[in-house]
Amino acid sequence: MVFKSQADMPAQCPPADAKENDVEPVYRFIDNDNALEIDFLNHKERNKPYPPHKTCEALAISFFTTLEATKNAGKRIKSLRNKKFVAGKITSKCGTHHTVNNHLNLWLYKDADMLKVFLRGEDSGGNN
Repeated sequence: MVFKSQADMPAQCPPADAKENDVEPVYRFIDNDNALEIDFLNHKERNKPYPPHKTCEALAISFFTTLEATKNAGKRIKSLRNKKFVAGKITSKCGTHHTVNNHLNLWLYKDADMLKVFLRGEDSGGNN
């Protein structure tokens, strides 16, 4: 499968141990009361700064796999303090992911519709 940000991916991205499977629930911080497509863009797509050695992570979108980890991140990370979060799911058709300490990075496939999959629990993958 082709990744959404494949042209920008450095070597070894996503990591070799990244998985392609369904995960539910996952939690995502959002900017407003309701999730929008912009909430599922990566740092590069949103023109957010990131250090060059973190390019791979900046091309992923971030989730948490437990409610406790989500709440802790909301308290601990200054940029998340005033944001809300929503629960949803990812499927194997969304992309590949890597999880460390209840934080999940997802590298999206080109045709994945994350808003549709995440909120409505539908499969993704464009016209599949």
